[in-house]
Amino acid sequence: MDNITIFIVLLPALVSGAASAIIASQKGRDGLGWFFVGVFFVPIAIPFALVASPMRSNIESLKTCNYCKELVNHKAVKCPHCQSELKSYSEKYSEPEKDQAEKSENQTSARDKVLAKAEELGFDVDAPEGSSRIVFKKNGKKHEFLILKRAQDFLERQ
Repeated sequence: MDNITIFIVLLPALVSGAASAIIASQKGRDGLGWFFVGVFFVPIAIPFALVASPMRSNIESLKTCNYCKELVNHKAVKCPHCQSELKSYSEKYSEPEKDQAEKSENQTSARDKVLAKAEELGFDVDAPEGSSRIVFKKNGKKHEFLILKRAQDFLERQ
């Protein structure tokens, strides 16, 4: 065999090995092992590397891009696939907690307002703390509500 024939046979094998190793290592798999798979199984190594699933331990360190839905490193600020800006871990999980705290605070203040208005109108109020149940009693009639808005609407009609 002359040098050109060896080059024609070895070049695709080395390219296939390198491509398989790069693809597999991005998925948390053994790059060296996949290099040899790529060298010895040229026509099928790259497709197998592409469909190989990421390692479970590597999945935990990945997050999904909100725009292109590709997996990226959890520390990434910019998606390598679509170049969009990514929210950091702390931003992603602190905002809902803040929103929840504000929402709970607003509901508490709205509930207090409804209870105060009911007392102004002469109702006996039974509203256990931590419960959404509100009971208004007046003139022997009992009005029970589980939804704050309905209690509010009832008081506006009085």
